[in-house]
Amino acid sequence: KEEGFDNSLFGAEAVRVVNAHDSKDPFFLYLAFTAPHTPFQAPQDYLDRYASIADPNRRAYAAMVSVIDDEVGKLVAALEKKGLRDNTLIVFSSDNGGVRSSLFSGDTKVTGDLPASNGPHRDGKGTLYEGGTRVVTLANWPGRIDAGVVDEPIHVTDWFPTFASLARASTEKSKPLDCMNVWSTV
Repeated sequence: KEEGFDNSLFGAEAVRVVNAHDSKDPFFLYLAFTAPHTPFQAPQDYLDRYASIADPNRRAYAAMVSVIDDEVGKLVAALEKKGLRDNTLIVFSSDNGGVRSSLFSGDTKVTGDLPASNGPHRDGKGTLYEGGTRVVTLANWPGRIDAGVVDEPIHVTDWFPTFASLARASTEKSKPLDCMNVWSTV
């Protein structure tokens, strides 16, 4: 078994940052997990949760997603404990659709079927088809964002002017931006 990176380290560091933060000051935390990504691997206790999944890639993929889910849960709990949750905007997104071709699976050799599914969309990561470019994004801010679905296209770059506007910061001195404030859409 190849030993790999444990994504819970990212989550633990994010919780440490929140716990050490002075609640009187605003902050920005960017938490970028490296999973689910090749190589498909996860801590054994997470793999054991999915022992009923016969395909080893799908089992590891499910375990990797569960690590992220648990770590995000710990981060939200830390925000709640510090009294920051109601004044915190959480955005959860991906940079691309799931990998459907071994050409885009990274430097690690992948044997067997690739486990990601991009639903009804064609292809995946590394392509210009919707399976590679259309991803789900979740935005949550208690009391500020109502539950719902946005059907309009939003690009990840749109978050910069949106966050700047919410923070009452100017983007005037930025390089020309090919993005827009999408807060009214959210």
